[in-house]
Amino acid sequence: MGVHTLTKEQYPIANTNTLNFLKTNVLSVTDISRTKKLSEILDRFSNGVSDEVFVIQNAKKKDALAVVIDIDYFEQLLQIKEVVEEALDQIVMEEAYARKNKPVNQTLSDIFDEADINVNELMKLLEED
Repeated sequence: MGVHTLTKEQYPIANTNTLNFLKTNVLSVTDISRTKKLSEILDRFSNGVSDEVFVIQNAKKKDALAVVIDIDYFEQLLQIKEVVEEALDQIVMEEAYARKNKPVNQTLSDIFDEADINVNELMKLLEED
């Protein structure tokens, strides 16, 4: 039996901010359904864009989690995501055009192996879009 040391990446350090978030922004389905918490959260969002995040979880199903955020804030996050995706597409296209007339010295298979890319997983991801 070996010794296992936990790193910071495995377990984030708890501080008062973390504790306050857990106490006020992580709610159970029971909290939402038996109280006016959902109405209170929605009222908070009615005063303009809010970056406040609430996590709702089902105590009986640990994988049943959802996030409630202000719709305007969500729209901003989607816009940021779209800009980042467009920028990445632009970078890829620029790189492809820059390499267009250069001689090929590696096969696609070599590149996938070098970058440890699973072709089957990549195909599934491409089909999802």
